[in-house]
Amino acid sequence: MPVVVALLAARRGRRAALNCGTTAVGIAVLAVLPAALVDGAAFYENAVLYPLGLGFTASSAQSPLLGSLIISLLPDGKSVTLALIALSAAAVGASLLIRPPRTAVAAADRLALGLALAIALSPATRIGYAVYPVVLLAWSRFAIGAPEERPATDRRIMARTGPSRHLEADLK
Repeated sequence: MPVVVALLAARRGRRAALNCGTTAVGIAVLAVLPAALVDGAAFYENAVLYPLGLGFTASSAQSPLLGSLIISLLPDGKSVTLALIALSAAAVGASLLIRPPRTAVAAADRLALGLALAIALSPATRIGYAVYPVVLLAWSRFAIGAPEERPATDRRIMARTGPSRHLEADLK
């Protein structure tokens, strides 16, 4: 969601980004709140600790990616992987603030980068999850019927194609 909010802020302004972010947080809270209220400890164990490889039960999702290698090679490997995940999330977040994506392709690229870092650094992940960043990179470039990234009134497009019939009437 942070990538979508940054894209909306860059393309449509703060109000659209704030509306989208608020709606997303509200839906997430409504979806998670019942489970957290019924058994908060079990929710924390299953939704936070287990995916990070810190739960009581060991995950069967161990692939020889960087995160699991760090855990097996370093004495305090779990702390190192968590710190690296936090640093990579902060770096992607900072990139959204410093240079927000202005196109869907740029947003998909930033999201793919964040997912790839999380997958590679996670202590308990499957190599098959790497398909998600690959799909994001390909889908954003090859989606059939994807809308144009620039509005039709862009002078570079009009110089190549000329204004449309409808646009001509608006320009007169």
